[in-house]
Amino acid sequence: MKMLYLAVLTVALGFNASAAELGGKLEPMFDQHCSECHDADARKGGLDLTALKWTPDDIENLQQWTKVFDKVERGEMPPKKRERPAAQLSRAFLKTLGDELHGHSRRKQQTEGRVVYRRLNRTEYVHTVHDLLGIDTPLRDLLPEDGTAGGFDNIGAALNLSAVHLERYLEAADLALRESTVTSPRPESKKIRTDYNETWHDWMSPGFQHNQWAHSPEGLLAIRWNGGNGPHGELGAWSPPVPDARYRFRIRAKGMIDKSGPNAHPSHATRPDRHIILKVALADWPRTGLTFGNTYFEMSPTEFREFTYEARVPRGKTLWLSPYRTVPELPDERAMVAGICAVIEWVEIEGPLQEEWPPLGHRLLYGDLPLQPADPKTPGKNLRVVSTQPEADARRLLAAFLPKVFRRPVSEDEINEPLALVKEQMAKGRRFDEALRAAYKMALCSPHFLFLQEKPGPLEDHALAARLSYGLWGTAPDEELTALAAQKKLRDPAVVRAQTERLLGSPMAKRFTQNFLGSWLNLRDIDFTQPDTKLYPEFEQYLQQSMVAETERFFEEMLSQNLGVRNIVHSDFAMLNERLAEHYGIPGVKGEQVRKVNLAADSRRGGFLTQGAVLKVSANGTTTSPVVRGAYVLDRILGTPPDPPPKNVPAIEPDIRGATTIREQLDKHRNQAACAGCHAKLDPPGFALENYDVTGRWRTVYRAIPDSAKDKVVTIPGTDVRYYTQGKPVDPSFAMADGRAFKDVDEFKQIVLADPQQLARCVTEKLIVHLTGAPIQFADREVIEAIVQRAAPGKYGLRTLLHEVIQSRIFTHK
Repeated sequence: MKMLYLAVLTVALGFNASAAELGGKLEPMFDQHCSECHDADARKGGLDLTALKWTPDDIENLQQWTKVFDKVERGEMPPKKRERPAAQLSRAFLKTLGDELHGHSRRKQQTEGRVVYRRLNRTEYVHTVHDLLGIDTPLRDLLPEDGTAGGFDNIGAALNLSAVHLERYLEAADLALRESTVTSPRPESKKIRTDYNETWHDWMSPGFQHNQWAHSPEGLLAIRWNGGNGPHGELGAWSPPVPDARYRFRIRAKGMIDKSGPNAHPSHATRPDRHIILKVALADWPRTGLTFGNTYFEMSPTEFREFTYEARVPRGKTLWLSPYRTVPELPDERAMVAGICAVIEWVEIEGPLQEEWPPLGHRLLYGDLPLQPADPKTPGKNLRVVSTQPEADARRLLAAFLPKVFRRPVSEDEINEPLALVKEQMAKGRRFDEALRAAYKMALCSPHFLFLQEKPGPLEDHALAARLSYGLWGTAPDEELTALAAQKKLRDPAVVRAQTERLLGSPMAKRFTQNFLGSWLNLRDIDFTQPDTKLYPEFEQYLQQSMVAETERFFEEMLSQNLGVRNIVHSDFAMLNERLAEHYGIPGVKGEQVRKVNLAADSRRGGFLTQGAVLKVSANGTTTSPVVRGAYVLDRILGTPPDPPPKNVPAIEPDIRGATTIREQLDKHRNQAACAGCHAKLDPPGFALENYDVTGRWRTVYRAIPDSAKDKVVTIPGTDVRYYTQGKPVDPSFAMADGRAFKDVDEFKQIVLADPQQLARCVTEKLIVHLTGAPIQFADREVIEAIVQRAAPGKYGLRTLLHEVIQSRIFTHK
């Protein structure tokens, strides 16, 4: 059997001496511990080692061999119930196969680079164009969705380029250039204030007025909460009479509890000191009824406060103000009589806001060239840029524009190509400014703009500047980075470290937080599901916004204070505001501001694992699944992503009536031989989090939809509004695949915290993927291990890990 297996394996590995030598070295492990389950007859898990060739240039083949290595290294294969290989045999096998995998990976990196030629994703494209031209014109929705890999949306291999992309890039460039071009005199900025006293709404019909408005003691307009049923109960304060522009709004308001209505909401009516949230938004009433740009302010119940809101207001959109619920919605018939009110004293509008004229984008495109009316009969209208020496001006402007767009110096030939287009367009009768915009449009659709330009080996300075800037700011390098690149100073580790600190200290680093967490923790899918309003009536958008802010602020606290990776799993603090603290059952937190709050020793919070945003994106809108959450924790937190499920195994359908718990359903599922192995890894972290519902709220029993009118249901106190019934008890206890048992999330955390190196390894890998735009490769492993070891004395501080990644070969080489 041994010689036969070796012969088959050698043939499978490839018909050459090196493959035969490799086969001979791997044969003892395969023959003694693998052949029984993974030959041509058994094929357990779909793996036949006798047919597995050594063709690592084939990505699927390479992944299969890497999987074999990882399974043996982690002790998952052979299975626990089988005879364990001798330590010496395992070491020899892993060294032989590991050396081959590493050697192949390293050779490929040296000749081709580890990062494939990649384009800007949508977020990077929009940031780059906005920052280049100084505009905030909506462009994102013009572009197709980006592909993702491993949760990241900046992986070169997943960012394809199609004819649709090219068409949309042309549209986006055209729109951005038009929006950046001045065609009228500087708009006059004005301030307009509207006072909202009771006479403002005296004209309304008595019935409508009674429902929508209340009377405040000050004689001012008081808007009732509408029970979650818009648009009534909202104030359309203003609609701009001019084209799209940015405006600043100042609102003076306070909260009020109106007890005159028949259905004043008990949770507020019994607490007159309770703060009420003012929702400020832009709305598309009455065309679609949609609001966007929602911002929330906390109104005092005792005094007026001033709030400032700044936004770009598209033509036809309206500023809307309303008191916002932080309590369950009410049915339609109860709308506008819930007792929650916003008292508006005045609203002030200032704008259009334009600090510089001509704006940044116009100056970049046209320099100081004069503006003249297209028609002398209408001065002050339809202005256009004119030139008395169009070829010389076009060359000068292109020479300034192209290096910013291409993120590097440009050659004369690269200037001459768009210049030829300008001359060609003018020869066809187009105006100078139109011809110049055609050349700019060509540049913004060029591969030199759309793709990051990197060559195998050490990155040259401008490419390194781009990698650093896109990694931390999501946009092109600024003037300081560009100047350092031109001076070839970015090869100096001290300079790179100083620039990393500068970029992290900028408000622009907020983009790093949002982009990285959007991929690593999947926060970009926070809106993907909405909790069922009957099962989770307390959930609302202000709470969700607070959840996202909590996770982002927690990450920023870890980064700014260089906190160790143990905080990913458990911390003695959380970032909370009053709404979030109330949701979590943490007393003593007041106000809308998210800030650091020390947690009690027995708190059920602390770390990313128990944050509402993380718990929401790892669940659906109805139920939690230990399988889904388990896969999330294994991949995002522990860095050991599970294998994909077999194609012929159906998903478990949740029982929202509460007759069967998810544990009871999974017990049956795990009894299937094809499922048991994976679930031994998936289920433990998922069950550890089972005390947290889909909104991140702590629970000891499941909620269920009432099956009949006889079921005991939860209602709003003082009303007959039916929501959910209490179901079966939650049981979070389980055992890890290695047999270590835990009874709840706290004990599970302690098991995970016993291996902080793995947490550091995972977050290092995620940082590498985000910063380079490429997945982890086998040759990266030795670099990652070195990074983790160097960070150990500082307890694997997050800022330390980030600096180590940026200083590493992985970051500084293609």
